[in-house]
Amino acid sequence: MMTLHGAAILMAAALTMPPAPQPMAMDTPVSMGGLETVCTGVGSAKDDPQWSAFPVRIEFANAGAQYLSGAHVTISRGSAVLADLNCAGPWVLVRGAPGSYSVTASMNGSTARPASSGFRMGTAGQQRLVLRFPDYQPNE
Repeated sequence: MMTLHGAAILMAAALTMPPAPQPMAMDTPVSMGGLETVCTGVGSAKDDPQWSAFPVRIEFANAGAQYLSGAHVTISRGSAVLADLNCAGPWVLVRGAPGSYSVTASMNGSTARPASSGFRMGTAGQQRLVLRFPDYQPNE
């Protein structure tokens, strides 16, 4: 049974925590923190030629290299979080100022360990960054 003091601590924590980001609309570029991001990668929309103009494509996959959807993603530059989003698709495309960034993703509703990596914006061509979640078993 929770004490009144324990309930007050939980309530205070809940009130001070930032709200979870709403899921992004699929295939719709969104600006946040100086970045342009798109949640995509499903069906024929993944073949849209406009997506090749984004210098970074972050993909989510299991141990069998099969796409996963439904990630909570944060993109940072140094200690500043620039984007905090939920993507229902298997890709997040990113465009922004040249420089070094980091990305961390966790699968919504899962206890699988988060995956993270660094990347550089401003390199030639589209950089493909695959974040793997080995706790997800390949489909049979």
